[in-house]
Amino acid sequence: MANIEIRGIVTREVRYGESSRILTVLSKDLGKVSVLASRARSNRSGVLTATQMFCYSDFEVFKGRENSLLRLNEGEVIEAFPNIRGSLDKMAYASYFCDITNHLCYEGTEQNELLRLLLNTLSRLEKDDGTDALRLESVFLFRALRESGFAPDCGGCASCGAVENIRLLCPADGVFYCKDCAGERAGYEVNDTLRRAAAYIIESELPAAFSFRLGENSQKYLTQIAEEYMTNQLEKQLKTLEYLRKVREL
Repeated sequence: MANIEIRGIVTREVRYGESSRILTVLSKDLGKVSVLASRARSNRSGVLTATQMFCYSDFEVFKGRENSLLRLNEGEVIEAFPNIRGSLDKMAYASYFCDITNHLCYEGTEQNELLRLLLNTLSRLEKDDGTDALRLESVFLFRALRESGFAPDCGGCASCGAVENIRLLCPADGVFYCKDCAGERAGYEVNDTLRRAAAYIIESELPAAFSFRLGENSQKYLTQIAEEYMTNQLEKQLKTLEYLRKVREL
């Protein structure tokens, strides 16, 4: 069978045998694909760097037997993100972002906007001086929710339509409520500033969505809300999030 050219980010790797790995790649046009990289753990392999976690690479693959994995012929790095790989904090964030991507994407389904989002986020994380990770995380989470159809409706109060005096974000319904309509509903306490920030992230085009700014405490809280909202939508507590939180406490 003819070779297939794909370009994408390695979002997961699993050891296979003594020297091979099975890669999960979020690729342009094809979406999430699984690729068997034979001998890719050997230093003699020309594809060692191209197949490492977080690398954005061009791959030449081919299909073996029917129902078998794609198999790697060649790989060439476009961007390896060395600063991410050299930082415990950045590795924790990038691992969480890739884990979310893997949970939100389906095999063989085009997810170019999620690929673009992940690439934009990793590129900014690569250049971060250690002060911007929480902002990048909140953008990634809310935008990933948007691209997957799970983002909250930020238009205003779901009951009366008010855009001021917002006091609650209800994760079960994905809507906001104002002070008068919140009642005894369960959710996250918010304010007008946080609703506007979430709306800006979700509704703006990339890369403009990364340009918002909040105070330190507000940013921490917005990121916490985004993490818990994502967990609620996935209906699963990701181990990469647990690890990220432990790293942040160091």
